[in-house]
Amino acid sequence: MARDQKDEAPETDKPSLSQDSQAFIGLKLRELYDDVVAEPVPDRLLELLGKLGEDDDKSKSK
Repeated sequence: MARDQKDEAPETDKPSLSQDSQAFIGLKLRELYDDVVAEPVPDRLLELLGKLGEDDDKSKSK
C-alpha cells in the first residue's frame, strides 16, 4: 500500500533555527538561569526544609 503524500510532510517543511540562533537562545537562557541560581535561598524556605529533615529523622528512628 502506498503512502499518501499528505501523510508525511517533506523535511523542508519542518520549522528549524540556524545554529547561530540556537547558540544565541542558549546563551540568553544560561544568563537568565545563572542569575536565578545565584540568588540566595529565603530564610523561610530554609526553615521549612530543616523541619522536613527533622520529620524524616524522627520517622527513621522509630
